[in-house]
Amino acid sequence: MLATLQEITAYIPQRPPMVMIHNLLEASEERAVTQLHILPDNIFVENKFFKEPGLVENIAQTAAVQVGYICVQRNVPVPIGYIAAIKDLKIFKFPPADSLITTCITVKNQVLDITLVEGEVRLNDEVMCRCEMRIFAKVQS
Repeated sequence: MLATLQEITAYIPQRPPMVMIHNLLEASEERAVTQLHILPDNIFVENKFFKEPGLVENIAQTAAVQVGYICVQRNVPVPIGYIAAIKDLKIFKFPPADSLITTCITVKNQVLDITLVEGEVRLNDEVMCRCEMRIFAKVQS
């Protein structure tokens, strides 16, 4: 484990209640893997299920923590990222509250300040959601 909930905010700009990742399991130039324990009082839980905005935000924060972690290791400023586009969003199931999801992003391409990632959210071995996401990241001056 590279970081836990208490350390995650060193790598991402979000603060509670908007933090949608709890553990950073893996981070490299090519991919990152995170976990989120979906608490029943999570702001994206509706009718006891973690809904679309939470799944998308979870993928985006997994991409953000990958960049943030690498930047901190290199002692360079952590950029602020924004979702530029989401493509081919497929939600197969909504994970229930009080479950532990694992999210993996894979970097497909990077051009200047735009990174293209594929993200996938799993509950155990079952895919809950996947999409392609373009993220714009820029160091704030």
